[in-house]
Amino acid sequence: MSKWSEGASVYEKAKLLPKANTLAWQGVCALYEASGDHAKHTEALRELCDRLIAEGNLQKAWECMQKVLVLLEGAGDVRRLVRALEELAPNGPYNALLDVNGADPQPPTIADLLNRMYRLESDLDSRLIESEVNKRRTRLGAGPISRVRTEVRSEVYAESGLLTTLAQLVEHSMSGPVDQLLENEGLYFECLFDRLLFVEPRNEAVAQLVNLAEDLVSNDKCSRAFELLIEMDDVGDRAAELVPKLVELFPDSVLAPAARAWMRSDAVDADMANGDADVANGDARESPFAQLQVVKSMERMGRDRACVDAAARARNAQHEFSEKYGAQLPRSRLQVDLASAGSYLRIGPEHAGDAEELFRVCLEADAKCTEAALGLGLATCALGNNEEGCQILQQLVDSDPLNHRAWGGLANAQLAADNTSGAIHAYKQAIAVDPVCAEHHAGLADAYWRLGGEWRSDKQYAYASWLAAARVDATLPRVFSGLGQWYQQHGNDPERAKRCFAKAMSLDCTNAVAGPLLADIYAREGLDDECEQLLLSATDALFSQPWAWQRLGFLYLRQHTNDRAVHAFQNALSSDRSNRVCWEGLCEAYLGIGRIHTAVKVARKVKELDACVSAHWLCAQTTMHARMLDVALGHFDDAIECAEDGVWTRVLSVGRAECLTMCAEKWYHDGLFGRAAEACSNALSAMLECGARSFLEWGVVYVSCVWMARVHSQFTKHPELFDSNVLEALMGCAQSQVVEQGPMPGYLKQVVDKAQSEGECEPKVRLVLELAAVAAQLRVMLAESSVLAAQSWTDLGSVYYTYSTETASSPLLFQSQSLYSSTKLLDAAADCATAAMQLDPTARAANLQGTVAAVSKNSALSQHAFIVATRRAVLSGMPWANLGSLFLVHGDIELANKAFARAQMTEPDFYGGWMGQALVAECMDATECVDLYEACLAHEGVATDVADFGYAYHVWQSLAVLDAERALSHTERALSHTEQNRLLLAVYAARRYVSRSSDVHGAGHYLLGMLLEHNGEYESAALAYEQALDMPHVSDEHKWTMWSALGRAQCSSDQYAESVASYTRAAEIMDADSDQLTPGQKLGYLVGYSLALFFANQLEASLHMFERAEPHASNSSKLATSTLLSQVLWALGTTEHKQLACQHLIDALLSHTSIPSLCVLFAMGVLSDATVADAAYSELQGQSDPRVSRLESYVCALRGDVMGGRRALARAVYKSPDARAWLQMADFDALCGRESLAARAALEAVGRNAWTMQMGGRAQLEVVVGALSHLARDCKSAGKKTVMYQPWVDHNWSHIERS
Repeated sequence: MSKWSEGASVYEKAKLLPKANTLAWQGVCALYEASGDHAKHTEALRELCDRLIAEGNLQKAWECMQKVLVLLEGAGDVRRLVRALEELAPNGPYNALLDVNGADPQPPTIADLLNRMYRLESDLDSRLIESEVNKRRTRLGAGPISRVRTEVRSEVYAESGLLTTLAQLVEHSMSGPVDQLLENEGLYFECLFDRLLFVEPRNEAVAQLVNLAEDLVSNDKCSRAFELLIEMDDVGDRAAELVPKLVELFPDSVLAPAARAWMRSDAVDADMANGDADVANGDARESPFAQLQVVKSMERMGRDRACVDAAARARNAQHEFSEKYGAQLPRSRLQVDLASAGSYLRIGPEHAGDAEELFRVCLEADAKCTEAALGLGLATCALGNNEEGCQILQQLVDSDPLNHRAWGGLANAQLAADNTSGAIHAYKQAIAVDPVCAEHHAGLADAYWRLGGEWRSDKQYAYASWLAAARVDATLPRVFSGLGQWYQQHGNDPERAKRCFAKAMSLDCTNAVAGPLLADIYAREGLDDECEQLLLSATDALFSQPWAWQRLGFLYLRQHTNDRAVHAFQNALSSDRSNRVCWEGLCEAYLGIGRIHTAVKVARKVKELDACVSAHWLCAQTTMHARMLDVALGHFDDAIECAEDGVWTRVLSVGRAECLTMCAEKWYHDGLFGRAAEACSNALSAMLECGARSFLEWGVVYVSCVWMARVHSQFTKHPELFDSNVLEALMGCAQSQVVEQGPMPGYLKQVVDKAQSEGECEPKVRLVLELAAVAAQLRVMLAESSVLAAQSWTDLGSVYYTYSTETASSPLLFQSQSLYSSTKLLDAAADCATAAMQLDPTARAANLQGTVAAVSKNSALSQHAFIVATRRAVLSGMPWANLGSLFLVHGDIELANKAFARAQMTEPDFYGGWMGQALVAECMDATECVDLYEACLAHEGVATDVADFGYAYHVWQSLAVLDAERALSHTERALSHTEQNRLLLAVYAARRYVSRSSDVHGAGHYLLGMLLEHNGEYESAALAYEQALDMPHVSDEHKWTMWSALGRAQCSSDQYAESVASYTRAAEIMDADSDQLTPGQKLGYLVGYSLALFFANQLEASLHMFERAEPHASNSSKLATSTLLSQVLWALGTTEHKQLACQHLIDALLSHTSIPSLCVLFAMGVLSDATVADAAYSELQGQSDPRVSRLESYVCALRGDVMGGRRALARAVYKSPDARAWLQMADFDALCGRESLAARAALEAVGRNAWTMQMGGRAQLEVVVGALSHLARDCKSAGKKTVMYQPWVDHNWSHIERS
């Protein structure tokens, strides 16, 4: 019936009856079994089992227990299953059930039961640990995985009964076979070994673990047992007995490599021992015994720093072993400390204190340790306490006179204390005790060598002692390094010295005596490969070899592998930060790889170490390369003050002059022509003072003259910056040197004669060009190689080419233009370029030849030369740009485009490729030319007028197109952020163009004026137009355009009378009805003239001009013309004129129905008529034009509703809270006399992110400054912000003055 609860209730009541029998319990078991409730079924079976045991029916009771075990195993409840099995184990409540006979199945034996329990508990512990670790490791703040694993193991092992089960299993196995007992003991040992850290009390567990290990080792079982006893014995006699057995029985155990290393430590083949130690270091890092063998291995190999590191690991392993097992390891600790202290002592004096401390610790551990006493004495001497160290060693010698090592240590201490005679006596005593010790013979030789050479016999004694040491031991490196020094300095046998040094390095590639001497020999002999191999082997063997890294760095410098030199010098300085020579080499290497600013910092470090002349010179050279020219000049001045040698003074003067020429170049590019001329003059004065003689010095003269010639147009304006006396004196020096070197070449003589014969030539500039040519020619004569001569021929050709272009085209230089003379100079430049190409066809010479050929109309030669230049300078974009220019001149746009593109790819930072692409785009009328011109301007140092004018012109064209589009669509839109930035950059480019170029035709100033008008700078625009009119070569047609533009700008800047005068001057040049003018020009002129007359209150004349302008108006401009004409008519005031004004407006509205009538009314200024305003107000409500809010506000103001007008603007601010909307609010409040509200709105406008885009026009700035005029602090802040964003706008500075 499946009524399980009712049945269970009935059975429970039956069990409580006084005469209840077993059937009630059996019924309960059957009910729970049928219902599938395994938990209650298990409990019921246990109760039935207890009932049957009480009745003495053990067989039935076992059957019930068997069912319990089956149920628990089927449910996967391992923990309860183990607990049930524990109840069957010895001392368990159900242990008697195992003795039942005849049961089916038969009960297991105790051994089987315990083995089953071991397997279940072992598997359960593993699974619990793994699952719990995976669960906890992802928790926030769980910590390292090792800590999580340790915590989990501690918790699981605390609940586990595995150790108890194994203990019972071992106890039960004692009555069985020995093999079974050993197997169980091995299992118990392994488990206890793994869980020792989690067993309490620890001491009892360790004792039990050792007893098990002894039993297993006695039967040659378990490698871990061997390892534990070896560790516990602390390298004693028992360890010596167990180590061979471990290696024999368990060759693959963890400790076997360390055991083999220990067994082989005294053998001849120490290499195998060292290899075993390396394996042990990787496999047994937690073993004190293994780490001790690693320490000894490092000590044997002489790897002192590695030995110190290994000793630290060994101490950690010893400490952890002691913490775990409670056993002290004094012998191992003593051996580790002795080895570590000896390594510290051998590393160098900087670690002598560490060595002394460890030796004292060793003596505290073992007062009779002679090795510790010997090391303490040597360490004390290394610390500078020679007296104390010698006393310690003397006591050691007195206590043991036959200890030759003590005598040797005393001798070393005496030698360190500069007591050479005492050291010789001690070495002789050591040799007397042990005559076959090569170290003592070598030490005696070192002592004789250090006697100072007072007697030649001392060096001879040293030589004899080194020979004796070599006969005893031919593998001692210091012996051969000493013999090499003797052969080099006294034996007069450099070849044998070289072989001795090589022998020493073959024995010890880290020998700091033989290594530097042998490397220097290789360097002198030019054996760079052998030298590099020697130094690399030294650094590979021991990284901290400053002498090797230093020489390796200078070797790489000679080989021009500067990146490797940087690495070498850095490694050398890692050991000795005060090595000034390495710092200097590192500075030179950084310069070689182009890390100029890093080289500057390194040079400062050299100066900090030693502020000598060479340090100042190095700082000057590096800062000059970094273009920190003012700083470089200061370093040159400091160096000249420190210099006492005349040679240094001359070198520094030439260097300072070269720095001045670089200053001239920089100031020329910055437009500071006066400072550039002054720098060139100072450089030439310095060269005159030191007397130029060498190739380099005349090169400085040449460069100075080149830059002075480039700023020649400024000399006439600033004659005080030009010292003719200096140039004439240098010319005299040059001509005298020409006489010394030989006759003056023909072309040079022609240049000088012509310059002297032509009286029209500007004498100062002529002198500069003469001196440049003479200096270049002298460099040809002084050149020591064909390469230098070719460079000088190229420079001379450049002078001739420059001279020819000035002669042919420069009105500032010559009043009469002589084509014949310029042709002769061009021929001379071509001959110089040909000579340079024959000597050394460099890219520079090829570029010169191609340029001269192009000017001479020799296109084939020019193309060939430029192609040669592209092959010679594969990483330069200039040859490709020159080739593109040649193609562009000949109209081959496609080839020009490809050449310029190749220039860009080859050298992206070279502006010539970008300039060429811009010109190509301009020829193709492409829109990308503006971006390309902008890219040219972005390159530092670009001084070309073409880029400045091209960019400014095309930006103006793009703005003109935008104006036309707005006029056609009758819309108003502010410039975007990009457009505004381009406009400002175009203004800057135009300003730079007019400051650099002569602009004789006035085009640059006119372009500047138009850009300034676009930016709302009308006063500056008017000034630019006036300057354009002052230019000497402006045609009448252009003058008419410029006078018209000047009148327009003056009218916009409220200079109405001046504007009328300008328009009148334009009318005098050309009448507006002239056929030379386009309809657009006529309309613009007449409308502008009309507006000027209107604002000048000459209304009748203005009306006359508007009537003349109206027939020229096109459909797109008819609206504006009619509106302006209506405004003039309305202003005349008569009824007839007002009717005409309204008729014009009606006609305009009928022809342009899309234009809101209110916009027209507002444009003509008739909103003061309230009737018209009310009539237009209803129309205003339905408009979506963005200007509606502003117009609506004015309508409300005219009707007396000021708050309504402000609400209209507030709605606009709510919809679009940009700077422009807040500016309108500020302007409205200011007009209504609400100063505080106007200031608040102006501050909001200033705080907007769109400042640079919306605040660029002057009108907006005037609103801000006017609204904040009563708040001095905020007004000044706004003014400063305008200057920060647009410092090149002149009137922005006036706002700060007003505030």
